[in-house]
Amino acid sequence: MASTMNDLLSGMRLEALTNEELDLIHQTTLDVLERVGIRTDDPEALDYYEGAGCSVDRNTNTVYIPGYLVGEAIRSTPKNIKLYGVDKKKDIVAKASDSNVHWSPFGVGFQMFDYDPSGKHGVHDATETDLVNSMTILDYCDSIDRADTPITVTDIAGKGHCDIHELYIGLTNTTKPFSLGASEYENFDTYLEMNKMVYGGDEELAAKRPIFFSCCCQTSPLESPTRDSQLIIKCAENNITNEVISMVMAGSTGPVTLEGTIVTHNAEVLAGLVLAQIVNKGAPAFYSSATTMMDLKNGVAATGSPEMGLLSLSFGKLARHYGMPSGIIAGCWTDSKLPDVQAGFEKAMTAMLPAFGGATTVFGAGGIESGNTMSLEQLVIDNDIIAMTKRLLNGFNVTSESLAFDDIQKVGPGKHFLAVKSTRMGMDSQSFPSIFDRRMRGDWENDGAKDALAIANEKVQEILKTHNPCGLDADIVADLKALVAEKDKTYVQKA
Repeated sequence: MASTMNDLLSGMRLEALTNEELDLIHQTTLDVLERVGIRTDDPEALDYYEGAGCSVDRNTNTVYIPGYLVGEAIRSTPKNIKLYGVDKKKDIVAKASDSNVHWSPFGVGFQMFDYDPSGKHGVHDATETDLVNSMTILDYCDSIDRADTPITVTDIAGKGHCDIHELYIGLTNTTKPFSLGASEYENFDTYLEMNKMVYGGDEELAAKRPIFFSCCCQTSPLESPTRDSQLIIKCAENNITNEVISMVMAGSTGPVTLEGTIVTHNAEVLAGLVLAQIVNKGAPAFYSSATTMMDLKNGVAATGSPEMGLLSLSFGKLARHYGMPSGIIAGCWTDSKLPDVQAGFEKAMTAMLPAFGGATTVFGAGGIESGNTMSLEQLVIDNDIIAMTKRLLNGFNVTSESLAFDDIQKVGPGKHFLAVKSTRMGMDSQSFPSIFDRRMRGDWENDGAKDALAIANEKVQEILKTHNPCGLDADIVADLKALVAEKDKTYVQKA
């Protein structure tokens, strides 16, 4: 199973696991799937597994997956997956062999961070307006490639279909590709209808360029709830990209060892990918992760821990080992309750480890408090963190031109390079953060001596006032809005 994918990566990379170690992890995972199995209460999923050659215990609803089916699923899962945006220029091609790393926010939180200039910050339950604002900021941030819906709209709960509202807001408030984080399989036909409406009813174009994609999360240890197995099935049937995620916590829903947790996570994700490929061979699906450890002293998920960074690094490695793109690998995460020093360090650490390990996509931008809370200020700060991480990933480009012997010879000892043509030409290639301040103290003080959080809040207000994130015609937006209202009436009648 050893892959040569790592040989194709360029720039700065970390080699934390050898091919031999990855092979051992894979073999142990096969033993788990064949001898321990995975449980699902979904009758349709059980039928699919059994029909493909799995042994199914109908008394316990446990599926035992043979190694050859896992191998077939790995081979048939697409190596390149394209994600589409309203703006075609923002389409993404995720390639297993590509050194490029894409970035996205965390989803789905249920609270919003409230910035207070006095420092008495708070939170409130997320609303539709908050989701609109979040998508607007995501659409603006140039270092963030995907605008996945980062919060769930709690003000709709009990009154309408939250997921349909969230898809509508995503379609009308970003031109980037995005994942619908709170997908519900019962409404999947409505998602497809809304996708078709974006293209004026053109079914062929809607099928060719689906604007949204989905995600589902296995339940640890070793379970696939009906909600998620049905999402896997419906995405596969309709060729909608799906991100199969595991969220094992080392020490609680997984073994306390990171290595054992890797195996548990790997078994859960591969079981989902096997189901997708049984339903539709070649169905687009990502290998994904939000796995971390439980802080056993405090009884919480430690999302800003070095252990999470290491686990995320390993899953990017495993995905490349299998020759498939990783849809979302947890990174840029923090346990901090606000954008502060703790958040900055934890996000940089957990972002760089999976990125340097070869993950195709790293998610977490904007999230604080273990992903429960979304901060617009943190989002624009993370845009800077991501931009600088991208620069690190590029590493060096040693050529006879970049070594600049001619310039060094021309300037000579004791002078400077400020007036050299290549210096002027190379200015745009340097990193230049929009939030972090590099100026001398005097200039900083004359500009109000503001910290990064205050600057970020000003940036957020500027974006919300000036940026238009909608790329659809007004009549399409109106039709989509009318459909959402119609579906809400049905929801209320059923309730």
